[in-house]
Order: sequence, then C-alpha cells, then structure tokens
Amino acid sequence: MDVLGSTRESCYFTLATTTALIFGEQVSSIGDDVHDTFARSFDYASMISAIRLRLADLEWAYKPKAFSEACDTVKKYASHFVNKALENQSSEESQPKTESQALIRDLYEELKDPKLVRDQLVHVLIAGRDTTACLMSWTFFLLVRHPQVLARLRDEIRSVIPEKSRMTRAQLRKLPYLRCILNETLRLYPQLPVNVRFALKTTLLPVGGGADGKSPVLIPRGAGVGYSVYHMHRRKTLYGEDANEFRPERWEGTELEHVGWGFMPFHGGPRICLGSE
Repeated sequence: MDVLGSTRESCYFTLATTTALIFGEQVSSIGDDVHDTFARSFDYASMISAIRLRLADLEWAYKPKAFSEACDTVKKYASHFVNKALENQSSEESQPKTESQALIRDLYEELKDPKLVRDQLVHVLIAGRDTTACLMSWTFFLLVRHPQVLARLRDEIRSVIPEKSRMTRAQLRKLPYLRCILNETLRLYPQLPVNVRFALKTTLLPVGGGADGKSPVLIPRGAGVGYSVYHMHRRKTLYGEDANEFRPERWEGTELEHVGWGFMPFHGGPRICLGSE
C-alpha cells in the first residue's frame, strides 16, 4: 500500500469535509482551482508553523515571505465564508435560518468580530483536518497488514449498515470493533506524539529524579516539560508484553478499563486537542 499516496488522498478528503462542516460549504464550491490553492497554502503555513513552534522563543527569527503569503491566502478564503454567512443571516432575518452556517453564526453571536470568528474557524480547521487524515492513513496502513482484523471489521459493518446505504452517526455507535481499531491505531500512532507544557509556578514532579528515578524533580516556574505520548502508549507496564503489537481486541472487555491517563492520543485537560471530536 502506498502510505504517502493514501495520506495525500486522506488530506484532500478531510479538507473537503472539515471546510464543509465549519464554513457551511466546501472550499471547492468556489472552484476546484481554489481548493488546490487553499490546500497548498494551508499545508505550507502548517509546515512552517510547526518549525517555528520548535524554535520556541526564537520563532521570530524564521518567518519566510512565502509563509506570510500562505497565511494571507488562508485568511482570505476563510473571511469569504464568514462574510457570506453573515450576509445570508442579514437577508434571512424574516426566514428560517439554514443549519449549514450555524457554527459561523453562533461564533459571531458570542465574539461580535468577523476577524475573531475567522481565526477561530481556522483554529478548528487546523485541529480537525490533519488529525483525521493521519488517523485514516495509519488505520489503512495497519488494516492491510492485519487481514484478520479487516475481515472482522467488514463483517461488523455488513451486519449494521445495509449495502449501498449511507452511514449515519447512530449506526457508527453500533460498531464497537471499529472503535477498538481506532483506539489501537491512536495508541500506536498518536496524532500528537510529543508535547511540551510550561510551569505556571514552581512545582514538583513526584518521581523521575535521583539515580533510581524515584525521587521528586524540581520544576521551576517557566520551565518547559517535554513528554512523549508515543512512548507512554508503548509501555509494557500499561499495555502488556505485546504493547508494540497491533491488537484491537485489547480494548474489548475490562483489560484497559483502568488505563486512565495512560491513553492520551489527543492529550487532555482544558487544552485537549480540538481534533479529538
């Protein structure tokens, strides 16, 4: 299987579906060439943003002209849909409102600023597009290498969803093995494999210090703490001796009912990744 090719197709698909969800219509509704322009600009802006993020306090030192142009392109098209939704709202005041642009309208009701609405929509787009595309790609990657899992998933889908019919959210909830497969994929290949948090005040980590790693560790205020969800998800103390193996069945029954914070594909707390939903 061409994983890179699958990822490209997944990214194209999720960009279309995510823009349809948050903008009320796909970017390609303006024209196929616009979809390609938006996609290239979005991808480039995301890549440079990731590099600048790793530079931390030195991010100001790396800001290519093409990056600013790509950001302006993304903002331009996002603003187009925001303005269109607000114009439609004005013209439909005496008529029932459509649901397709409800997110934009609800954000504007709260923020009262089209630019802030645009920025929030782009934020949701960043969170929802790449995470979904990567999850789809890794899932396909694993399924074609585990035919017995793929066969069981097909049987489950056939038992719930009639042939040639569209899948609904209600039917999705009746596919528990699919959820096991997605959880196992997210465990092995989390969308946010590493992350950093900065201490708001001086504190202690209860373990990790000393020669045996069991002593507390002092974390001064402002210090960055990096952690790897990727490695945590493969700890044998959490997932057993086969922690590095793809086994969706581990999510059935009670085997992982107490895993808690040992499973953090989208991290957690108030800053959990928006792409989790």
